[in-house]
Amino acid sequence: MEMRYPTWKDSWLPYCLAILIFFCSRVVVALGLVFSQKYLPSGPDVWSAGPIWYHQLLQWDSEWYFKIVTDGYQYNGDPTVQQNIVFYPLYPMLARGLATISGLTPADALLLVSNVAGLLAIVVLFKLVREEFGDQLALATTALLSFFPASVLLSAGYTEPLALLLIVSFFHALKRKYYLSAALLAGLAVSTRSTGVVLLPVLLWEMWANRDQTKFLLALLPSVLLATSGLWLFMIYLWSAFGTPFAFVDGQTAFHQGTTLATRLVAALKFEPFTRMMLNDWNPWGQASWFTLLFIILIVLGWSRLRSSWTLFAMAVLLLPYLTLSGGPAGFVSMSRFNLVSFPLFVTLADLGLRAKWLLAGVIGLFGASLFMNTALFARRIWIG
Repeated sequence: MEMRYPTWKDSWLPYCLAILIFFCSRVVVALGLVFSQKYLPSGPDVWSAGPIWYHQLLQWDSEWYFKIVTDGYQYNGDPTVQQNIVFYPLYPMLARGLATISGLTPADALLLVSNVAGLLAIVVLFKLVREEFGDQLALATTALLSFFPASVLLSAGYTEPLALLLIVSFFHALKRKYYLSAALLAGLAVSTRSTGVVLLPVLLWEMWANRDQTKFLLALLPSVLLATSGLWLFMIYLWSAFGTPFAFVDGQTAFHQGTTLATRLVAALKFEPFTRMMLNDWNPWGQASWFTLLFIILIVLGWSRLRSSWTLFAMAVLLLPYLTLSGGPAGFVSMSRFNLVSFPLFVTLADLGLRAKWLLAGVIGLFGASLFMNTALFARRIWIG
């Protein structure tokens, strides 16, 4: 992938186009919500956070974040019972603070944080890719990520929008060699979702590759502490409140039908998830297996096209859920969601698509149709991964 200078370097127009692309994808999400409300029956187990139509975007994990905002963390010490202790704190903390300051309901605060973060993430991502490869590839990347089927979560009550914003901001700081700023952003990312932990090896890789021996050693310890601060501060809180710093790890057992982390890890190392791929199921949870294969191919193809730190990040984002979750009963079900924040995948896909623009348009169209379907199903609490 060749370096290309932006063609509208000093213009605001490309940013407006990127925002317009994202807004068009949000129109698809809104239409999916309207369609769901009008034509899909609501089951008795559909949780409702509020009466307004867009409150349908608060389903599944959103309910746990809602309870953290309203009631705080709770844990009774039994890892076989699903509890909100497994969810990282920054997103609900921001929503709770916003609700307190503004008077918004917890539901509206959760959605406002997500949607503002999602929009900002797209703008920062566009800027990052534009500086690296130019306007055309940056716009294509924006379109692919915005219309990606799992991108409904960039507007839902989930951590993906905030995590994506912090991740692309991290890579901005990293590019400019602001290592302490990057470490701080990594610490905030890991306090948002577990994916943030993979930013530490990326940070150390860049620091080592561009090292001045003395400065590297001086910056190493504070960078590591900052980059992991979100995790160890959360663990200190858990230890203080519930007597165990690993409650968030132990509590995952209940969300995976009683399988422990060790069991899932061993199964993953034995490649068992690949023997249970659902390649003949075109429901959203079945599509995740195909997307997993696509992600692996894109990582390989991106190896020679992208910065080494970008490829390392994409590999780590894929490996983290594979090693910790895929060996359980869910398999690859949620891999589309987990890799939504892996922006290098979309950069590589955009680079390939620009070589056959008719194919790129077709892929974006298929993504948009699937995004509409996923939104409608998600709003009715039907699992999409």
